[in-house]
Amino acid sequence: MPAPALAARQPTLTERAAITAALPADFKRYPVGCVFLRTAVSNNGHYATVTPVILNGLQQPCVKYGSNGYWILRKATRWKIVFEGSVSPPCSLRVPRDLARCTP
Repeated sequence: MPAPALAARQPTLTERAAITAALPADFKRYPVGCVFLRTAVSNNGHYATVTPVILNGLQQPCVKYGSNGYWILRKATRWKIVFEGSVSPPCSLRVPRDLARCTP
């Protein structure tokens, strides 16, 4: 099966730093080594998704940081969270289809 013409991509180092800086302050206090941020940027570079992936889910202190949600961010001047949840975002956000399918 061929890859879609518009496919999300990995962020550059500069984008990753800016996207991580836009995440909630309490999330940034998680212990190093507990969570990996799976990050993808839309082909047009204006949207990104960040999904926290628990790394050591059976060991302390990481057990309490498990979750099943994700963030969608939009870049204007800076990256800003426009959606937080574990379901599809509303279509009114106009998130590119290479990142997420929307719910009408």
